[in-house]
Amino acid sequence: MDGSFESDIIRPLGLVTLYAAYAEAEVDELLSVLPAPEPFDDTKRRWQVGRKLAYAQRLVRKLKANDLSGLQASLEDAKALFKERNELVHGRLFSGGRLVSNRTNAPVQHVSAEDIVGLAERLYSCKEQLWMHRCRHLLPLLSTLRA
Repeated sequence: MDGSFESDIIRPLGLVTLYAAYAEAEVDELLSVLPAPEPFDDTKRRWQVGRKLAYAQRLVRKLKANDLSGLQASLEDAKALFKERNELVHGRLFSGGRLVSNRTNAPVQHVSAEDIVGLAERLYSCKEQLWMHRCRHLLPLLSTLRA
């Protein structure tokens, strides 16, 4: 982190939400090209991201292609990142970085601006990995299956 946020924990939260939206858009792009029994329509686009990721994993597994193991791993990473994002965004973030979950029995966590920026950067990287696997591995595979 370059220090531009100093100890501000709120502004980096905006990066998390923005980069998570970019990553979810890439999941939508992925689902729009994966072969599925039904098209990826507006109803499915409104699914929660966890459901989209699980659906994408099922569709990728059905292709039974070793070349897509990296895509499967990236989808698994995305699930963990979105879980972390949800805990941060849906929790109550107080000054000093105290993060209180809305779930009972969940421990109080402490996060720093650096932690939040790190999550944002990992979400952005995840989006890039999904894009790379879609363009370099999935689309060429699908073009050979259609030929």
